[in-house]
Amino acid sequence: MSDEELLFMYGKDAVVSRKGSFALVHLDRPSPELLRSRMDEFDPDEFFCADCPLCQMLKESGVIIFDDTVFEDDETLLDEN
Repeated sequence: MSDEELLFMYGKDAVVSRKGSFALVHLDRPSPELLRSRMDEFDPDEFFCADCPLCQMLKESGVIIFDDTVFEDDETLLDEN
């Protein structure tokens, strides 16, 4: 997918970076340091579990989403379940 297609899908405020054949989409507006850290630490051989069907589907898609956004209502939602 092109950067334009990813921004259309995930929003114009998303940050798109590339590592190898993977597009890393950051929805949480990471700092330059966090972005660099994610890029440096992303290793597909370690990121995906070999025996996990969901991991294999994500790996084949080539798009990895990062979002460490914290919402004020997170605790409420967790407490209700």
